[in-house]
Amino acid sequence: GVKTLARFLLLMLRKWDETTIDNVNTYIANSKNVRKRIRKYYKKEAIVIYPPIEKELFDDPRMKVKGSKGEYFLSFGALVPYKRVDLLVEVFNKRDEKLVVIGEGSERKKLESLAKDNITFLGYIEDGKLREIILKSKALIFPGEEDFGMIPLEVMAAGVPVIAYGKGGALETVLEGKSPENSTGIFFENQAVDSLNIAIDKFKTMESDFDPFFIRSHAAQFSEETFKFNFLREVQKILG
Repeated sequence: GVKTLARFLLLMLRKWDETTIDNVNTYIANSKNVRKRIRKYYKKEAIVIYPPIEKELFDDPRMKVKGSKGEYFLSFGALVPYKRVDLLVEVFNKRDEKLVVIGEGSERKKLESLAKDNITFLGYIEDGKLREIILKSKALIFPGEEDFGMIPLEVMAAGVPVIAYGKGGALETVLEGKSPENSTGIFFENQAVDSLNIAIDKFKTMESDFDPFFIRSHAAQFSEETFKFNFLREVQKILG
């Protein structure tokens, strides 16, 4: 069947991949997370160059106001299984707070059928309206594991904090300091209801203490200018 064919094609692709490893002079990874994977599977060292977030996000003067508690929690991304929006639905079905879900995907109909009235699905949102929705949110909740993950940075560019699953690329973009003033968000340990509930409750005790300017300045480290500089520098090294 289809699965047998897929396994065969993946095996052929893996064999081809293995024969090309020694022909590659330089590996560039989009995160330390991916660099570890390259080291594990290819036994090669990679340079890390973080991908950029759009310059227009920093040209927009609108930003979350310090002390603002927001109207709802936010989920933003494709509605596919590995994003774990199902976990958010399960959690918020038993909470009073509102959750706004932005994004389309194969899981949308199923998730909507399970969700209670405090969870709103908006589908795809155009960039012009997106900023307003982000600014009115308490925090982005990011429950999936990503290689890197651009969306937390795009939200932080508006000064909005992030509650993220503490694994994968989020560990390189979300900063949990000793105090909310020196943080861009907080992490939860497990993709489980209890773990996320603890994080949300913790966040609510410090919500008004996050500094939007600090959050935005952290996101600015992942600008297009920084990406261009780092990429050009590595190209120049390769060319000698």
